[in-house]
Amino acid sequence: MLTPITKTSFSIRLFEVLISLLLLGLLSPILVVKCLYLWVKPEPIFERISFHGLNKPFTFIAFQSGIFAKSLGLLNVIKGQLGIVGSQAQYAVVEYQPYRLRPGLMSFEHMHRRMGISYDEHIDDLKLNTHLFHYLAACLRCLVGYSLSTQYIGTISQCVSIFRVKIDNLTMSEAVNGLIHQTKNGHACAHYAFVNTDCLNIAYNNKTYRETLNHCQQVFADGSGIRLASKLLQFTLKDNVNGTDMLPLLCEQAAKEQLGIYLLGAKPQVAEQAANNLQKRFQGLTISGTHDGYFDPSHSEQLMTQINDSGAHILLVALGAPLQEAWIAKHQAQLKVKVAVGVGGLFDFYANKVSRAPLAVRQMGMEWTWRLMQEPMRMWRRYLIGNPVFTFRVIIGRLFNNHLHDSLALTQDTKPSEESLDVLSSAAYLGQSDLRKQQYFFKLMLARVSKRTFDIVAASILMLLLSPLLMFTALCIYFESRGAVLFTQTRVGLNNQPFVMWKFRSMFIDAEARLAKLTQENEMQGGVLFKLKSDPRITRVGKFIRKASIDELPQLWNVLKGDMSLVGPRPALPSEVSQYQPSDHRRLLTKPGITCIWQVSGRSDIPFERQVELDVDYLYKQSFKQDFALLLKTIPAVLFARGAY
Repeated sequence: MLTPITKTSFSIRLFEVLISLLLLGLLSPILVVKCLYLWVKPEPIFERISFHGLNKPFTFIAFQSGIFAKSLGLLNVIKGQLGIVGSQAQYAVVEYQPYRLRPGLMSFEHMHRRMGISYDEHIDDLKLNTHLFHYLAACLRCLVGYSLSTQYIGTISQCVSIFRVKIDNLTMSEAVNGLIHQTKNGHACAHYAFVNTDCLNIAYNNKTYRETLNHCQQVFADGSGIRLASKLLQFTLKDNVNGTDMLPLLCEQAAKEQLGIYLLGAKPQVAEQAANNLQKRFQGLTISGTHDGYFDPSHSEQLMTQINDSGAHILLVALGAPLQEAWIAKHQAQLKVKVAVGVGGLFDFYANKVSRAPLAVRQMGMEWTWRLMQEPMRMWRRYLIGNPVFTFRVIIGRLFNNHLHDSLALTQDTKPSEESLDVLSSAAYLGQSDLRKQQYFFKLMLARVSKRTFDIVAASILMLLLSPLLMFTALCIYFESRGAVLFTQTRVGLNNQPFVMWKFRSMFIDAEARLAKLTQENEMQGGVLFKLKSDPRITRVGKFIRKASIDELPQLWNVLKGDMSLVGPRPALPSEVSQYQPSDHRRLLTKPGITCIWQVSGRSDIPFERQVELDVDYLYKQSFKQDFALLLKTIPAVLFARGAY
């Protein structure tokens, strides 16, 4: 029977209202730009969704797409229709099931799906309605969980790769069903393995272990560290398929199907105690036999005979990685069991030697901290050193895979400066030692992270400060020439990838149609770019905002999205790129920007060939100091409008 919902306390309601007002205030400049962004598109700006409320249905207004799509749900929080955290809201079109808690913008049900632990049983904490401390803790848990997890979008790959180890992308039920199917229909012993961050760190340097994993029937993704890697590498994992959560599900199915399980490994008496506990928990479960992990390798034949004679269908081997995988691979042909799985320290949990982290800790993907507190002397190196090393290697791997091919585009006589942190210096990378490679990519990672962080912070502040100017400019454009206020154009970005760039419209609506008639009057040297000082397509407002470079301000949105940077070569049109000489493509090897060297050195007065030279010079010498100096030089360049038309 459902427990009735208690009335929300005044302190929680006050917190919700204050934090919602604060967030809406901070997000208002971004939301205004987002409205303008969607306004020029043919689709509606907002969508209205009806949800069941506690007493009556309510309408939730959301943006059609993009980041902060559900930010206007804070208005529902202010009205009291939603909490910041609560039960998952039910659509009004489905049959209403009474809520145990108020519906919330964030919910544990949704977070569990994102974290890959939706199979885990959990009960909503009714104290969330009345105790502010519990409510704040729940908000923190959800924020951490959402930040570490990924939202399912589109098609999910059935197999992913980290450090050249192939990992099967499965739900927990798919993994368990696959094991049971193998025990009933398999013709020979199949090898299965779990991998966590520690396993992948070992596989990173141990080729034999890596090859053994890649020859397994299936490899399961175990732990929040791999989930974080999936977020960094931009793929979606279905579930956190860890052995601790799988064993009860496997034992339940094995009991139903009358399949025997053999436990091999761990310290003396641990496997036996785990077997006793499992048999008490799962009625009808057959434990065919147990043996500790302290056996003489020369007696492996006797152990093999014991396992085979036990009649077990499933063998769980807890010898630790990579020893357990090596042992299974060595004896796989002799084993009569249908399934052999390396399970690490699993038996310790079910023998009550090590306690499982509370659900609140698992929800945040921080179970490793609980394990560290219990066994600090044994686990400190794995977690305090291993986890940062794993994360570093994932980031380096992403940079390497995405950008190493860029070095091949360099001409042989091109020699970037030694201080350059740009990916172009990866030409030198190809001939360096492993230590130099790691040093280079560590510097590269820091440079890219600091540049991206600066872009986000600076663009956000500028959008906030300039929001009145943005609104006034939009109104002026609209009243002089009715039509879309913003102008979109496909430009070419990093690595020749197209993206949509935004500007304030400075021309009449039919400007593109009139371009062909004006091509013969192009005043830009080189023929690649088109510029005309007295362009008849430009409106009166357009002339002013071009001179003052106000028309470029919507590109702050491109900076926030990551399509552009504040400083970098100006993004080119696809038609311009098609006319590039081979050496001109070098300016596409970094993210385009709003301003760069030639923008502060004469802008359109500079011939195209010289623009390319200045852009390439920036690529080789770019640094945070130079970016900041170029931003400062942009101010007088804009005020004096030199070369702007």
